[in-house]
Amino acid sequence: MTLISNDNVFDKQNRDISHLIYLDNNATTHEHESVIESMIHHLKSLNSFGNPSSSHLIGIQARYLVDEAREQVRMSINASDSNEIIFTSGGTESNNLAIHGILKANFNKFQHIVTSPFEHPSVINIIKYLQNSNKNIQVSFVQVNSNGIIDLEHFRQLLKPETKLVTIMHSNNEIGSIQPIEEIVRLCRQYGSSDLVIHSDASQSMGKIAIDVSNLNIDLLTICSHKFHGPKGVGALYVRQGIKLETILYGAQHERGLRPGTENVLAIIGLGKACQLISNKYLLNKRIEQMKRTRDRLYQGLINQFNQYDANVIIRNGNEKCLSNTLSLTFHGINAKQLVNKLNDRLAFSTGSACHEDTQHHSISTTLQAIGLPYKLARSTIRLSTSYMTTDDEIDQAIILITNAVKEQLSSLIDEY
Repeated sequence: MTLISNDNVFDKQNRDISHLIYLDNNATTHEHESVIESMIHHLKSLNSFGNPSSSHLIGIQARYLVDEAREQVRMSINASDSNEIIFTSGGTESNNLAIHGILKANFNKFQHIVTSPFEHPSVINIIKYLQNSNKNIQVSFVQVNSNGIIDLEHFRQLLKPETKLVTIMHSNNEIGSIQPIEEIVRLCRQYGSSDLVIHSDASQSMGKIAIDVSNLNIDLLTICSHKFHGPKGVGALYVRQGIKLETILYGAQHERGLRPGTENVLAIIGLGKACQLISNKYLLNKRIEQMKRTRDRLYQGLINQFNQYDANVIIRNGNEKCLSNTLSLTFHGINAKQLVNKLNDRLAFSTGSACHEDTQHHSISTTLQAIGLPYKLARSTIRLSTSYMTTDDEIDQAIILITNAVKEQLSSLIDEY
């Protein structure tokens, strides 16, 4: 499956990019054909273009489609009630609403937050903002090991009576590590206060792992549509019944008063369809198997190539505690950004999180810092992420492209000396 990784190479002639191999599926995914069809059908319909808040028939039909999608999202995570699903503009807004909404409800009280050092910027930055604007907020960061898994004993020690919010991502977008959320929740229920709220950003996990909020016993869960073959610009926040959030936007009483503004019916329909597709356990498992198979083929192919070349390379993941589609690779001595640019007309991948790549000041990601990777190795790290659409032929081509590009860069370094 093909897309482009760098806007700088897209010229006015709209060059043909059909040959590009796309291995950046943790950044975004291509919409599933059924998602596209459902959205086109809605766009062409004259019966459901109305405002879902309107009381006439066209508005009622639009409301029906929104409610249908809400039920599809509910089923995909096994929530107990569709009213627990709040539609948002995506993962960033869902994270902001979850964190800001909980803390705002107790603004004048001392509040302690426990989080990890490698959360998405939409988690880290809202916490920083709230901490800077409210002296009653204290933040603790749980330690993680070199594989990106949090230290459960250290986490337990951080819990205190004043801890009001725990926010730990379900899986990491850069290195693919899956956190022990069930154990985290168990510790919170055992050692935390009765009003402790637990949030997890599952943006990267949906469509790659079966998510069951009832089994997780979690309070808040972030969903991001475009990470699992739905449209961009839409997401959802699961809010367990009984959890009280304050709105962070002001307007009318849409989405239980938590998210004012006319619903984006078209995008919500697409999200609903994407969720419906992964609600089928058989189809989800087939998708996971395909991602794992191509990821493992990529892993083994690169191992074989660089063992022959005797290159110093670290390949993370490829085990049961990481996403089935993600590989993080560190090539000693190469510049990862140069490698991405070298291959950007043939292979789309990234140096890490796409959410960090546009920053003007070069710095390593918080994830790579958290797992203790030195700066020189961090700047030599790339991320490859497959999807169920990825083919064996694309994997085999990618192995050759990466191997040759790394060899070329390392050879040029040797020649300089």
